[in-house]
Amino acid sequence: MFLGIDIGGTFTDMVIYDRKFEHYKTIESSKIKDLSTIAENLRVKAVGIGIAAWIKMGRIVKAPNLRILPNLSFQVPYVVENDANCFSYFASRVLDVKNLFGITIGTGIGGGIVIDGKIYRGLGISGEIGHIYVGGGRKCSCGGRGHLEAYFGGKAFGDAKSLVESGKVYKLRSFKMFCKVVGAAIMLLNPEVVAFGGRIGGRLRKDMLESNICKYISTEHKPEFHVIRDDLSVAKGAALLASSNF
Repeated sequence: MFLGIDIGGTFTDMVIYDRKFEHYKTIESSKIKDLSTIAENLRVKAVGIGIAAWIKMGRIVKAPNLRILPNLSFQVPYVVENDANCFSYFASRVLDVKNLFGITIGTGIGGGIVIDGKIYRGLGISGEIGHIYVGGGRKCSCGGRGHLEAYFGGKAFGDAKSLVESGKVYKLRSFKMFCKVVGAAIMLLNPEVVAFGGRIGGRLRKDMLESNICKYISTEHKPEFHVIRDDLSVAKGAALLASSNF
């Protein structure tokens, strides 16, 4: 039995994986106290942690959307991975594809790359499309200015639920910015699939994403588009990584 944990900017989700997934609990990330106790009480074999952080050479170097970093030490074997990488790994398994670009939209925007069924990390922090410069001087949570995440995503939106449910999100200038950045990533990576997830991304309309992103790519580069409507996908991906590593 494995425990998968998704530590996001707003919520922390936990799932148990033992041939099938079971939602264990969801709490506010600001209220996390001791995750190791949970793992010990559940008597899991290993733990997978997906966290909204930049991880380079096995070390967290920045976590722009986390107010505090919880203790990530466990008595059982564990693996710590970027949350968007966990999402992308899960999406590639669910959709049964080897080459995929995954995009999570929640408090911020994350990106994960899967090549030949494995997570591609570069020197550790590849895929961070939320921090691509799109213009302007609005301050980003990472400390930079003019990044995509400063204009599009939970922190930028305010009332994200209303924007998405009403469809007004597709009329935003920042949605066009987002589509341009995703289009550039597609032209660079030429993936089989682009998958969207997260508490905002998983509620966007596939047809609106596809039609608007395709304005910025050639027909020869067009991938399949999928929206993963599962708020637990990062935690599930983390659990799968734990099971494959241990």
